[in-house]
Amino acid sequence: MASAKLAGRIQHALESSSNPPPPSVQKYVMKECKKYNLVWVGKNKVALLEPDEVEYLLGFPRDHTRGVSKTVRYKSLGNSFQVDSVAWHLSVLKDMFPNGINVLSLFTGIGGGEVALHRLGIRMRTVISVEISEANRRILRAWWDQTQTGMLIEIADVQSVTDDMISSFIDRFGGFDLVIGGSPCNNLTGSNRYHRDGLEGKHSALFFDYFRILGAVKSAMRRRM
Repeated sequence: MASAKLAGRIQHALESSSNPPPPSVQKYVMKECKKYNLVWVGKNKVALLEPDEVEYLLGFPRDHTRGVSKTVRYKSLGNSFQVDSVAWHLSVLKDMFPNGINVLSLFTGIGGGEVALHRLGIRMRTVISVEISEANRRILRAWWDQTQTGMLIEIADVQSVTDDMISSFIDRFGGFDLVIGGSPCNNLTGSNRYHRDGLEGKHSALFFDYFRILGAVKSAMRRRM
């Protein structure tokens, strides 16, 4: 996370340079602004986006992440979907499921997919949410209790979701209409300078659990046909 010291260094670099700044200073400033999502707030002054500004850019309701620390808000928002982009992809479901849907939400985060469905007017009868972060689960639960009438079932660890558990949920709720989620990209992203182990990395390897669970859903749904 960017600090006031970094903002001060950038301001000093710009103020002590010619106009326009030399290419080396321009490169330094642009690199830091891109890395930390800094925005211009005055002449030669940059600052980090505030959490409520990030919420707005990502399409979440105002104060969606309020109630946890500022650091946690940044982390949770940084790992989330852009709600409007997701809504565009999910908009085809509105006419397909006029009576609502059952959702299996893997790596739910702070509920980008759920907020998108709500914004589209698609009723969520049941959501099975799998999310490891207690703070993220708390954020999702607070939003759900204020906006939804369906059932939210929360599971902490994606690796604890078994084939038998999937079959039980499908028998109980009649199947899943949507499986949604984005597995962690920690070990894939270029900004990770220490553990870029790809899909073999500790976090990004959870992609294979997504694939495993999706296969279990397909198999269980076929058995019901």
